[in-house]
Amino acid sequence: MLIFAHNKLGKLVSINDVPNGKLCQCTCPGCDDELVARNRGKIKAHSFAHTSKPEESSCLMTALHRFAQEYLAAQEQILLPSVKYKHMGKTKVRPPKLVKILQGSVESPLDKYKMDVELETSVGKIFIEVKVTANCSDEKVSYIKSNKLATLEIDLSQFLEQSIEAVIDALRNVEPYSTWIYSWCDEALKNEIEKEIEAERVAAQQALEREIKRKKTTAKRAINNLIRSGTIGLPAKELPFTTLIEAKKYQLQAKVLNAGSWRFNNFQVMIDTEDYILATCQMLSKKGKEANKLFIFFPYSAEALRDFKPIPNSAVLCRLFRKGSYPYKWLSFPEPSPHKLKKAQDKAEQAKRESLEYFENYSL
Repeated sequence: MLIFAHNKLGKLVSINDVPNGKLCQCTCPGCDDELVARNRGKIKAHSFAHTSKPEESSCLMTALHRFAQEYLAAQEQILLPSVKYKHMGKTKVRPPKLVKILQGSVESPLDKYKMDVELETSVGKIFIEVKVTANCSDEKVSYIKSNKLATLEIDLSQFLEQSIEAVIDALRNVEPYSTWIYSWCDEALKNEIEKEIEAERVAAQQALEREIKRKKTTAKRAINNLIRSGTIGLPAKELPFTTLIEAKKYQLQAKVLNAGSWRFNNFQVMIDTEDYILATCQMLSKKGKEANKLFIFFPYSAEALRDFKPIPNSAVLCRLFRKGSYPYKWLSFPEPSPHKLKKAQDKAEQAKRESLEYFENYSL
């Protein structure tokens, strides 16, 4: 349904704005065939008809495309659709914005391209590409983006057979039918996101520095308390093992060290850096005899803990900077004697057997 045509002056006109029949003196924008206006009907929609050539889809496309160009260029304002911009894992949204049009033109040359509509607006220059059948070419899209040209593509493909009122309504509210190739505020949104990320980085760095400072203070205090008391609360140590009970395999834990308070002597700070402290002491048995050497690691950050190289076959504790009786965890633990390990495994296996017997009897 052709609803736009060129009048005798070459101006694009609507079917509702011309005399009926051949008095309209109009031609097809697509094929230049002479047209007649059919705009007196009360039931059928008004439209132009070709006189000597068949109406081709290209005629409708050209007419709709041209009307949209001239309509947009002639307006005093435009409601720019919303903008959604993603960058560096963040998303920024600008709501629709009504802007004033200072000047409009069609078929504006730009390098080797022609832009359908060029608008000088209150927020800067904005180009509009009108899609009736084909999308804006990949090459042209690349040029627009690389040159940061605010460009909106409006898709009118569904309005080829629609009334002029429907077309105008769509051009007044382009949000549902448009896509930003490069928006008028992409650069501003990009800068906002980068500023936010930088602010977050600075805040995180400051928080890390405060946390490191806190851990340094805590480590110094903990060391002073250890030296003063001569005792340390060691966490329990369990070693995993696999056993068979009545032909069924079980994964159990053999406790080779119970949690408790142990005495020590010869406490020394071996390494004191900006990232960690490594100290050592000589553990004492319950009878006061010297036992294994213990290393205590005080990391101020996750990186320091990750980069720490365990001391082979040595007892190494890590300070977790948490409250409680045992604010440590084992980083490494010396291999227990075969006798001690077997005794702990037997105890764990016996406890498992008793548990199985209890539940078996309970279910009966």
